[in-house]
Amino acid sequence: MASSEEEVTTASSSPEDDCLSVRKWWCFLLSSIITFITGLFIVGVWRCCAYACCRKEPELSPNDPKQKEQKAARQGKQEFEGTFMTEAKDWAGELISGQTTTGRILVRLIHSL
Repeated sequence: MASSEEEVTTASSSPEDDCLSVRKWWCFLLSSIITFITGLFIVGVWRCCAYACCRKEPELSPNDPKQKEQKAARQGKQEFEGTFMTEAKDWAGELISGQTTTGRILVRLIHSL
């Protein structure tokens, strides 16, 4: 009889049961709060840096002499054609339409799947 009692006690006190018997809900709650606050801090720092580094020029009235100088300086420079996203969309559109060799290969691979 002693051997069956030992088996019962060892089976009920396995390491998994010991682990599950201790609840540490506060660890989950604390890690969630820390993650949330860290995310807010990172976004705040990013916004502050963007505000400090990427300010827009103030709007000037049409008859302002400074604006005339700025327009003259801009005409000497080449106009910006678009953003990176515009270029990426155009490139993706060309690939999907199959107008280039790479696009034809891509379209053929997609259709074969």
